[in-house]
Amino acid sequence: MEAMRKASWSAFLILCLALLATSCKVSYGQATSVTNRGNYETDTIYELMVDRFYDGDPSNNNPYNQANSYDSTGTNINDYFGGDWQGVINKMQYLQDMGITAIWITCPYDNLRQPYFQTSNSTYYNGYHGYWARDYFVPDAHWGSWAVFDNMVTSAHQHGIKVIIDFVTNHSNQNDSSEQGGFYNNGTLMGTSASDTQGYFHHYGTRADTQTTRWDYQYRDLANLADYSHQNGAIIGYFQNAIKVWLDHNIDGIRSDAVLHQDPAFLKIWQDYINAYKPVYDFGEFWISTPDSKYGDYKTFQARTGIGILDFELSNVMTGTFGTFSNTMNDLANTLGYTSSDYTYVNKAVPFLDSHDKERIASLQPNRGIEHAALAFLLTSRGTPVIYYGTEQYLLGVNGDGGRVPMPGYDNVRTGQNIGWRETTTAFQLIKKLAGLRKSNDAIAYGTTTVRWVNNDVIICERQFFNNVVLVAINRSANTAYSISGLFTNLPAGTYADYLSGLLGGFSITVASGGSVSAFNLGATQVAVWQVTNVPSTQPEIGAVGPTMGRAGDTVTIDGEGFGTTAGTVNFSSTAATIQSWSPTQIKVTVPSITPAALNVTVVANGNTSNAYRYDVLTGPQVMEIFHVNAQTVSGQNVYVVGSVHELDNWDAVNVYYSMFNPSYPAWFLPVSVPASTAIQYKYIKRDGSGNVIWQADPNLTLTTPASGEADTTTYVWP
Repeated sequence: MEAMRKASWSAFLILCLALLATSCKVSYGQATSVTNRGNYETDTIYELMVDRFYDGDPSNNNPYNQANSYDSTGTNINDYFGGDWQGVINKMQYLQDMGITAIWITCPYDNLRQPYFQTSNSTYYNGYHGYWARDYFVPDAHWGSWAVFDNMVTSAHQHGIKVIIDFVTNHSNQNDSSEQGGFYNNGTLMGTSASDTQGYFHHYGTRADTQTTRWDYQYRDLANLADYSHQNGAIIGYFQNAIKVWLDHNIDGIRSDAVLHQDPAFLKIWQDYINAYKPVYDFGEFWISTPDSKYGDYKTFQARTGIGILDFELSNVMTGTFGTFSNTMNDLANTLGYTSSDYTYVNKAVPFLDSHDKERIASLQPNRGIEHAALAFLLTSRGTPVIYYGTEQYLLGVNGDGGRVPMPGYDNVRTGQNIGWRETTTAFQLIKKLAGLRKSNDAIAYGTTTVRWVNNDVIICERQFFNNVVLVAINRSANTAYSISGLFTNLPAGTYADYLSGLLGGFSITVASGGSVSAFNLGATQVAVWQVTNVPSTQPEIGAVGPTMGRAGDTVTIDGEGFGTTAGTVNFSSTAATIQSWSPTQIKVTVPSITPAALNVTVVANGNTSNAYRYDVLTGPQVMEIFHVNAQTVSGQNVYVVGSVHELDNWDAVNVYYSMFNPSYPAWFLPVSVPASTAIQYKYIKRDGSGNVIWQADPNLTLTTPASGEADTTTYVWP
């Protein structure tokens, strides 16, 4: 027997060597794994405010012994309540039990340590939310030490949960705080807005509601918070070094705050640094209303910067549909339609129902059946859904601040009882079930969305990724049942049980061979989910690529199915990439040296070629060049810059998107993310709303971009 074992082991080793010799890549990477930092389509995110979640270590509740800072009763919403990273560790099993696979936590670094006194209302405010930065290189003592942070990340990973940190590169703290906007590098003061000898900050005052140009949003202060000058090379380097610290502590993702208020050239440079160093998914808060004149900038944001978006457009309509009833299911269907066309990466958007800045869904909608319908829509929709902490316990909050209550909280309005950490609520069970479906059925993670049936109260959506299909029927009405007939689906013929096992009143359906569904009644607030997961064929199918922008040498993760176990080929346009690892659901490659462009990535496996996925190859490491021109224009004209590199649109005067700023007309300027140490030719153009273009006269202007940081061109005077 022992001889047989040795012979079998030898044969196994020989087989492995033979497989390696034929380029078979042995890989442990799977699309649904907690180690997948590039793509989040299979994940369900839980946003938690650390201070409001759970107090695991009372010794850090008031680390600086400040008056007007800590409230042990958890009633003064402006004070610290004591939650910390140890508390998150203590509740990690609860999160895993709910099916959560990623947590988005409060900004982890050192925040303003003293309470901020607002003279207009004689009130003290504290930075429990993490948005009043002080030192990006050290952890906030209210949450814990580096050791506790590392333990939290390790515990999360052990429970199959990724860790996303909130991160603010837009501003520090208030101009009139005790720090006067001051920020530090590991304890060393860098500067303050009050004594800004290095030009680290903008000094144009707080933006008023009537100041709505791009320049106003990017160069004026947000709510009196000292606004960083992203056009300063030292600030660019500071934030690259700062995020490197947290990447080295094994975070899995970033939520970038207030990206609407930041220079997109800076954000592209910052994201390029992350993608080249340790790529993780980064999604940004580009706040819009619906409708909004900023929608064009919002919908193109990821394609321009490489940073994803919190899906305000869909979220606003969801709130109106299920919360205030100011929208209908027809509006929701319409939004699904145009965003699928408008967003470059619709499945990378990050939708939500409520948040730390919005009224809680449980307050907007007191009918729990309708709230469950809203959750079912969110959790089966395209993009990666975010659950705001306590939603599973029906926590209340009539506005953003009011919703930042302790967890577990007290539901005094309805029951007057401690609602605790119950795992038996319908919302908890619903999140658990549908988070599991997102992991097990690729139609939810990667699929297209087709509205199969809709009226003002009912929507029936089909998600499909090749042979994987999920059909979701939702009735938001509290009183009316609807007869559903004429429904068709791509589910194969057969009978399908409700995936939710009747949790929200669902039932079975029968599908005929032509795809027609037998008529049924959908009761008030009923939700049903039917699905099929087919064994992947030998056809490779790309579901996600992350990051979506990078340069030669960067690592890119490709998720999907049908890749097989034997390494094939990944092509960037027609150029093959170097394979780092290969598994049936995930491939990692190195971006090849190729002409920079937005191009298609495809996988060739088993002799078959996959669908295409868009990826933007940059020319090289990104730095900032600020272009300057003096030019006279007529009404309706704007000035643009184009040039000889991909980052300057390769001379494309028709499709160049971002116009130059002119706060001091006729002087125009624009920061642009460009490749470092590169000789560039460029020109300025004038273009009106009808697309008519006037070119600057020959010859082309020339420059060599800086090796790092930022540089300014000389000012060209356009005669």
